Amino acid sequence: MNIDSVLKASLSIIGFPFTITNILINQVKKVKELGELVEVDNRNIHTIFTGEEEANPTVILDSGLSCCSIDWHFIQPELSKFARVVSFDRAGYGWSSPTKGMNTSEEVVDDLTKVLEKLALKPPYILVGHSFGGLNMRLFASKYPEKVAALVLIDAVHEKRYMPNEWDAVRKKNHQKSLTLFRIGFITSSVGLPRLLRQPVGRKYLPGHFQKAVNYIGYHPNTFEAVYKEFIHSEKSALQVANAKPLDKDMPIRIVSSNNNDPTWVEHQELLCKLSNNTKQIKTDNSHSIHLENPEIVIKTIKDVFDEVK
Repeated sequence: MNIDSVLKASLSIIGFPFTITNILINQVKKVKELGELVEVDNRNIHTIFTGEEEANPTVILDSGLSCCSIDWHFIQPELSKFARVVSFDRAGYGWSSPTKGMNTSEEVVDDLTKVLEKLALKPPYILVGHSFGGLNMRLFASKYPEKVAALVLIDAVHEKRYMPNEWDAVRKKNHQKSLTLFRIGFITSSVGLPRLLRQPVGRKYLPGHFQKAVNYIGYHPNTFEAVYKEFIHSEKSALQVANAKPLDKDMPIRIVSSNNNDPTWVEHQELLCKLSNNTKQIKTDNSHSIHLENPEIVIKTIKDVFDEVK
């Protein structure tokens, strides 16, 4: 147990009335899972499985840091018209159980592999990863190339983004700022301070009935723990990807990039474009959450690659 975990436990005890109140609020605001809970190693992984059961390949969706399966609410219904589609919550996010592990990409891939086995969803797979989820999907493709038909990366991070030796002064400052926010959120989540300040993990606002889910999972202590651990161990995830086997040079890969003109981000997108000899980049005028701002271009990109490999 690190010092932050000790501080969290101590604050939960000192602020016992607030801890109990927060537990009760979480119970009152509890929203039933949108999909199904798949048991993996005595834990539950929340999975939304939709679409044409006989369609091949299966499309797998992994969200970015701090986000979960409901991030795909524009995308999944449309993909389901022609494909089997799986979105899931990584350990601790959404309705998935937390893990005692570090929430690294290796652990995500291990959980996902077991979920797919439990659901009897045989390969091939088209892997889709947004932002941090791109690291996880790349690691999966590297470990199981025979199972992967294609890879779609939506404004995905390159592993260098989480390697301190690659950072300039601006990146160091931004990383420290994010680390401070995640750390405070984790330490104070049990006593409900983030709820009081209206600072949930993930999206603050989503359309219609999804908002109730946001108000539940966005303030749950498990969610704050998940993003905290994922962030503090992000360098380990980056190294796992950097040290993995190169991807199949013929693998169809599509890079959907935002309008972020930061030189380092542009450079990293260009590096992703070199992952295979069959990589194409789709540039957009959207900001980082392309799948929410411009779902049509993401759907079209996935549909095109699906038709290419099916």
